Amino acid sequence: MQIAVTSKLDESFQPVPIPSDDDWLRSHKEKGQTMKAFERKTSKAVPHATHKTIYIQPIGSFDHPRVISFNVIIEFVRVFFPRCEVELLSTIDFSKDMKYREKDGIRQYQTAGFYKYLSRTRHKRNSRRELVCVAITMADIYVDEVEDWVYGQARIVDSLAVYSFARLDPLYPTSPQTLFSSPLTDEHRVIMIRRCVKILLHELGHLFGLKHCIYYICLMNGANNETEMDRQPLYLCPICLRKLYSTFHFNVCDVYEKFANICEKYRLEEEHKWYWKRLDCIQNPNK
Repeated sequence: MQIAVTSKLDESFQPVPIPSDDDWLRSHKEKGQTMKAFERKTSKAVPHATHKTIYIQPIGSFDHPRVISFNVIIEFVRVFFPRCEVELLSTIDFSKDMKYREKDGIRQYQTAGFYKYLSRTRHKRNSRRELVCVAITMADIYVDEVEDWVYGQARIVDSLAVYSFARLDPLYPTSPQTLFSSPLTDEHRVIMIRRCVKILLHELGHLFGLKHCIYYICLMNGANNETEMDRQPLYLCPICLRKLYSTFHFNVCDVYEKFANICEKYRLEEEHKWYWKRLDCIQNPNK
């Protein structure tokens, strides 16, 4: 593990650039999270005894020709968090708990309603197995009048999160009618897989105690816009990797190899190359 977080860092990781006017770090005063701060953090999910299951709760309709299969996304989650089981729950409709508003002709659901529903129905899931639960929806979501849309959000104290597919389609903000009638090209499918996976892994990272990263270009960077979201990679920087390792104690090379293979399977070529190159840096530090 020590080699993984120290060897040839300059070849694999880039520092966070100076934020532009619309970037996350320009509008959010992030202090960063050291390893010591992570270790002191008590409100984080830690697999223990039988509590090892990540529940995925789809909410609302997913009957859409451009939707990415849940099974594809879950493959990545299982590798990234190797001590966890992942279970996909049956899709449910929006409930009365889920407040919504109409904005610019688009229905947006408030994230608080998802948390209320997931908390209220916790007893229907297996409480002896549940570690965290994440709601997924095709609907656009918002937090409040300030954060009037988000890709996703985590409520760490309750081990719950929610994220939306709504803004992950490369054709967004095209009208729903146009989206529904547009075939999903291979290029767009790759982009959407990458985005769907990274947002879910990011929110799960929060539930496992990782705050936004301000040190390197990293999966745990905050994102205010599409440019920032696409800049987030599908890997953790050495600082965040060390934090996650302290919880899961996985074999880094084994996880990297499996993740590289999944990336190849779904044509995420950039990520596939990065993981194999990083593996070489770890396995051959003196080359």
